[in-house]
Amino acid sequence: MHKYKVETHLHTSQGSDCGQNTGEEMAIAYKKAGYCAIVVTDHFFNGNTAVRGNYSWGKKISLFMKGYEDAKATGKKIGLDVYFGFEYNNRGSEFLIYNLGEEWLCSYPEIMTDSLEKVLAKVRNDGGFVIHAHPFREAPYIPNPGRVIPEHTDAVEVINKTQGDITSPPNRLAYEYSQKYDLICFSGSDVHSVRYLLGGGIAFEKKPKSLDDIIKTVKKREHILL
Repeated sequence: MHKYKVETHLHTSQGSDCGQNTGEEMAIAYKKAGYCAIVVTDHFFNGNTAVRGNYSWGKKISLFMKGYEDAKATGKKIGLDVYFGFEYNNRGSEFLIYNLGEEWLCSYPEIMTDSLEKVLAKVRNDGGFVIHAHPFREAPYIPNPGRVIPEHTDAVEVINKTQGDITSPPNRLAYEYSQKYDLICFSGSDVHSVRYLLGGGIAFEKKPKSLDDIIKTVKKREHILL
């Protein structure tokens, strides 16, 4: 049994239109499931976002953060570490962005219009961490499944639990991609409901102290895929 489990990919109903539970409900469910931490990765405005309306950029970012903030507040009460990330979409290709927060997003409205290459380069230059989520998933709304951009990617989600285990075709192709370019392997559940936690994520021998600690540890490849 892995002692310190971290969910790397989950959605709340407050930030993601496809989410079915609030950040508070997600935090409680993951604590009960034995996780020490979660990273809330709601869909950003160029994806399946729940934030709609003619608001100012700053107001939209504030609304987008609500699921994470509620999860974090609940986590403090129940002993679950909660970290912020977001899922960035570009023509069907999606990336989990870690280690950049509300202030960074407020300062960069051009994230909606800049090229994917420019956005990811800025993310990494500003201290962010880029995980290519389910790169070989196929769906009617994905125009070019299998589109990869290894020069601007830190890690690949080789196990997306909604796609099955490591042997399922999308995950197997993602693993082969990670090996071809020597990218870090990641696992995440891609959870949208407390009814289906799926058991994905990563685990550590020692409890991570922060999101930065998680990133530093996975860069050394000292994590376990769930």
